[in-house]
Amino acid sequence: MAQAPAAQQRQLLEVAELDTQLARLDTQNAQHPLREELTALLNAQAERGRQKEAALARQSEAEKALAEAEKPVAALQEQIATKDAQLASGEGLDSRGLLTLQEEIAGLREMLEEASDTEFEALSAVEELTEKIQSLESDIATCQDTILARKAELEDAVSEIEAEKKQVSAKREELFVGLDDTLRALYNNARQSGGYTVIAMKPNGQTDAGVSLSPVEVDQVRNAPEDEICISEDYDCIIVRV
Repeated sequence: MAQAPAAQQRQLLEVAELDTQLARLDTQNAQHPLREELTALLNAQAERGRQKEAALARQSEAEKALAEAEKPVAALQEQIATKDAQLASGEGLDSRGLLTLQEEIAGLREMLEEASDTEFEALSAVEELTEKIQSLESDIATCQDTILARKAELEDAVSEIEAEKKQVSAKREELFVGLDDTLRALYNNARQSGGYTVIAMKPNGQTDAGVSLSPVEVDQVRNAPEDEICISEDYDCIIVRV
């Protein structure tokens, strides 16, 4: 059976606890709330960007529609101005001609009113889209400011985590290098299995991992030589007597 000094086996429990701390710090880093918040902010900013591009495209079409709506208004205004001047001068017009001209001007004014309504609707559409684009640009800028602030906060948080990891890793390495080669190898194998690595067992058979060892296994561990490295058949990990 593999052996290692009992003191080293108990020291392995400290190594395992430090490895747990390192894993916890990695999880704390990977699952930091600021990462989720940043992802949400970036998604929101991207969505606002897509909405802005769509609004810009609609604005371009609306401006074309406005330009087309302005043409008949300008043409009608010019026609009315010409006929108003002709009516005002009365030159070459008899009473029937004046009446006809007045009717023409009235008809043109009705057409102008309809064309002006169309122009106003087109102008309103352009103004509405312009306001929407300005609002989206403001939202995008606000998102960017918040993103930069949260990134700075996350960098500070990660720096603190990395500093703590460095301290824990140094302490862990100091303890681990002092262990027997066999003990280190068995521990590394247990870590690769992905399950329990090392379990502390009290004289009454209770463990610190919240698992129950069979009575047979408890007796085997309890009665094994002090320096013998005990491996649990049920959990494939090292059992250290404490």
